[in-house]
Amino acid sequence: MSLSLAAMILCFIVLMVVGLPIAYNLIVTTTVYILVAGFDPIQMVIKMYGGMNSFSFLAVPFFVLTGQLMLRGGLLESLIKLVNVWFGRFKGAIAIVTIGASLLMGSIVGLAVASAASLGVFLIPMMKKEGYAPPFAAAVMSSASLLGPIMPPSVLMILYCTAVGKTSISGLFMAAVTPAILIALLQCLVAHRISAKRDYPSYGKASWSEKLSATIHAIPALFLPVIILGGIFSGIFSITEASGVAVVYSAILAFFVNRSVKLKDIPEMVIEAASTSGLVLILAGAGTAMAWGIANERVMDMLITPMSALPPWVFLLIVNVLMLICGMFMDDYASTVILAPIIAPIAWALGIHPLHIGAVFCINLVIGLATPPFGVTLFVTSPVAGVRLEETAKEAIPFLIATIGVLLLITFVPQAVMWLPTLMGYA
Repeated sequence: MSLSLAAMILCFIVLMVVGLPIAYNLIVTTTVYILVAGFDPIQMVIKMYGGMNSFSFLAVPFFVLTGQLMLRGGLLESLIKLVNVWFGRFKGAIAIVTIGASLLMGSIVGLAVASAASLGVFLIPMMKKEGYAPPFAAAVMSSASLLGPIMPPSVLMILYCTAVGKTSISGLFMAAVTPAILIALLQCLVAHRISAKRDYPSYGKASWSEKLSATIHAIPALFLPVIILGGIFSGIFSITEASGVAVVYSAILAFFVNRSVKLKDIPEMVIEAASTSGLVLILAGAGTAMAWGIANERVMDMLITPMSALPPWVFLLIVNVLMLICGMFMDDYASTVILAPIIAPIAWALGIHPLHIGAVFCINLVIGLATPPFGVTLFVTSPVAGVRLEETAKEAIPFLIATIGVLLLITFVPQAVMWLPTLMGYA
């Protein structure tokens, strides 16, 4: 091991222990590496700019702004009512509503923590009011929030594809659709079984006129993912163009149809979108710079050689364990920019399809966000429900088992994620 690589590793670990935010950690660590290795410090600026200079990143602020407009524009209520009238007759109706709303709305929000925070404020009190145990309510919301970064459009997947290259964003979006739906269905089944066992209430069977009314009322909100995904998958517009269309459409709904968003709300929404997008860009730039340093030290050569002797299923199992642990302790964006450029090339060398490893990688990280004892969504939902983290973590275990079951399916049965991209010509 060279002195410069040792300095990089030591600096990164020390700054992690100190608690420096990961974006600044990457910048400082890579700068130390550049200085020790004897490169011109301007290389740091060049590499960071190269990592941020991607047209696809323009989609990030637009999708975040779309989520803001949808949440503030009153579209959540219509989606909750839609799921309720169709599935309210089942035991655990409001829990099922929470999961369904997270799948539909979370796909627009696109961020697990944002979904847990924004949707949890509405849905956790609703569950408590209906007699659900507060820890159970927090666990349902924490687990359901994972659907946001999995169901396209996903900011995390955009970042992954940009970080590793050789992977189609649209193709990865398609690969994620089936796992997202499977996870939602299994979570609903778990919620129903537990609710039936504890005799949590249902809402009763809705009439066909109520179902029709709720469906018509929810059509504007449901049409947004149709526009985004339909436009992307049909080739009408690119990811970035789709994000712009999404902003225009959601703004029309929020300002002129529902009239629930005012001009005075715009600065706050723009600042929120800029803050989230800025974090993603800084991480992308800093991660690219560190990846250059790692590549310069030929770390990939040292890893690929021994890893290439492993059967692909063993490698995928190792990736699963590693990503789940990283997701528990690290931000999913940070884990992506650090680890994706290392793991993806090894997977490709083993013959694993870029879309397959991309889906496994991203879904792993997302699941880690709700995995006890350090899952960040558990920390978000527990205070809203007014319970201790330990109580929420205990109730989250059945949902976690179901979600990991889907993860294992897509890991060892690639067709579960590859059939749709293959059908659409991306694989």
